[in-house]
Amino acid sequence: MRISDLIISLIFILAVSCNGEGSSSVNKKTGEVENKNPVNRVSLVKIDQPSDGDEFDSGDIIELKLELLTDTIPDSVRVFFDGKQRSCLKNGVLEYGIETGSSRLGRIPLKIVAYSGESRPQTLTVFVIIISDIEPEIYKYRVLNTFQHDENAYTQGLLYHNGFLYESTGQEGRSSLRKVDLESGEVLQLHNLDSKFFGEGLVLFNNMLYQLTWTSKVGFVYDLDSFDEIRRIHYATQGWGLTTDGEELIMSDGTNKLYFLEPEYFTVMSSIEVYDNEKAVWQLNELEYINGEIWANIYMTDKIARIDPATGKVLAYIDLTNILPPDFKPDDEEVLNGIAWDEEGNRLFVTGKNWPWLFHIGLIER
Repeated sequence: MRISDLIISLIFILAVSCNGEGSSSVNKKTGEVENKNPVNRVSLVKIDQPSDGDEFDSGDIIELKLELLTDTIPDSVRVFFDGKQRSCLKNGVLEYGIETGSSRLGRIPLKIVAYSGESRPQTLTVFVIIISDIEPEIYKYRVLNTFQHDENAYTQGLLYHNGFLYESTGQEGRSSLRKVDLESGEVLQLHNLDSKFFGEGLVLFNNMLYQLTWTSKVGFVYDLDSFDEIRRIHYATQGWGLTTDGEELIMSDGTNKLYFLEPEYFTVMSSIEVYDNEKAVWQLNELEYINGEIWANIYMTDKIARIDPATGKVLAYIDLTNILPPDFKPDDEEVLNGIAWDEEGNRLFVTGKNWPWLFHIGLIER
């Protein structure tokens, strides 16, 4: 073997010890790496800990411990967590501490890939649950003002813009897009959806209104002034709530997931799962983006969750229990739903499905 060939071979061995999958060789004439068919698959190790389904707080260190299944020590073991390689273990090292503070919340894969000689690499995966390490603050409310609201408006989406409310209402055959006078509750402009659509979330972006529908997997983009339809958008999940951080649209689908979408083609760019310090927070509904946080109605409750958009951690809950006067007894489905934020006036408005009032509220830390 020439010295140049030997050098190439040594470089390649070092490279693939933590990056290659299976056996490869260097063509002596061309110097190029050629993959061979691995001869067999060997079970080298097993994952002693963590176990599938183990739960950790964000920021905890996950102690990965592997156990040898044969006398053969792997040449290397690659460790992946949340889709990223965290380490490459060599020289018989079988333990590693995985930091979780930068990972997403929810069900996260921990994968190891073990290599030995010319055997097929062994791959093992367990899933762990990462929950929030923050105990949410609890806020109560005080009603600062009360406005009339159409009792026939099954509110699904709500926003405030230039002194007016814009509202998306639901129910098949009754779904609509509306421009509403704040002071009187009068509907100033109305666009009725085709009877087959169930209206859902609403957001204003680049002078266009985006409206979701529930199960049709189609939404509509309208001109703000005329309500003329500009185009349609499509998505793979149910449509519930919709808001924007000024760059991307943010959508809920009734689960504990929030999707960040590119506005032109409605492509999902990323997503987060929402957790408090005890559990996943499901049935996220109508959304509003307020001072760098995502605020979400939790369907069938009197709570609003304030969510960190970077991590999915619930920072606080707003408890709106008994905001309706005691003489008004809504049906079971006529729940709190509708958050609108007047950024210039620093005013927060809330309402519900078929509620006769819209409330301007202030928050009180409990």
